[in-house]
Amino acid sequence: MDNERDGRDRGHDGGGLGLWTMLLLAVVVLAAGLTARVYYARQAQRRAAAETALARAETALRRAELQRVALRTKVPAPKAADAVGSKTVTLDGVEMKDFRYQNETVGKVGLYVSGDTPASTKFVTGRFVLEPGKTPHAPHVHPEEEVMIVESGKGEIFCDGKTTKVGPGSVMYTTPNAPHGITNTGDTPLVFYFVKWEAKGDKK
Repeated sequence: MDNERDGRDRGHDGGGLGLWTMLLLAVVVLAAGLTARVYYARQAQRRAAAETALARAETALRRAELQRVALRTKVPAPKAADAVGSKTVTLDGVEMKDFRYQNETVGKVGLYVSGDTPASTKFVTGRFVLEPGKTPHAPHVHPEEEVMIVESGKGEIFCDGKTTKVGPGSVMYTTPNAPHGITNTGDTPLVFYFVKWEAKGDKK
């Protein structure tokens, strides 16, 4: 009887030890799985951070290159007129002249107003008729803020690292020294208006 009882007790003890061993193994496996998930999550975060840093570096390099190109292809600023006063100018009063880029005529440009205003310098408002497949200049930069408004035609505007397809009613705004440019991608003239100005007191 005592021998049978001892056997049963040892059997129960063995069963308990096996259960605890299985639980311990389960905990180890779970901990290993969590550790692996944390590791791969961190790796993914590091890859994402590296890709973001690379994209920013490429954008900075592209902007620097555009600025270098702009210095080589800078369009001469219109000759400043006297102080600009309040007035209304119709299209009939705008003299359109040939505009040349890289030794060829790419369109016509005319100025409505040009000069200093009470709050700005180098204030210019003009109209440009750009021939199909042409651009007035490579993407460039300048200290003035600028707005372009497309009247008709189709094209692409590059503005501060992004190229956008544009058509009638499209508007571009650029901050000072942000690379920008426009190209006629259609088969008819691209007509747009531009306004540029530099606030007085902004020069450093």
